[in-house]
Amino acid sequence: MIAIVDDDPRIRKLLTEELQDLGHTCACFADGFELLDISTPGPWALVLLDLMMPQMDGVECLKLLRAKGYDKPVLIFTALSDNDKRREAELAGVDEYILKPDLFDNLKEVIRRHLGVERP
Repeated sequence: MIAIVDDDPRIRKLLTEELQDLGHTCACFADGFELLDISTPGPWALVLLDLMMPQMDGVECLKLLRAKGYDKPVLIFTALSDNDKRREAELAGVDEYILKPDLFDNLKEVIRRHLGVERP
């Protein structure tokens, strides 16, 4: 199962549809608080995490996820090309920092790269 965390419902819906077409199941969260509210880090094989969200950005959510013991892949996606934020995300343990257009254009490859599985 893939967790999608984004404050924009359109992005959550689009990613869910694309991932379901690739054979994956998804759980969607409107913000990092919803994701972190789960008592354990969750059954997620992968977390797709938006960078720019109100109250808690993706880097802060990533830090808290890692502190809870989540050791599976986390990808931060963003429309913001900012080297400082990229470096901050890398230091927090992100597996990939990717621009939104690149994520959508290469979703199948990105998922394969991090999950190591091919789905029909």
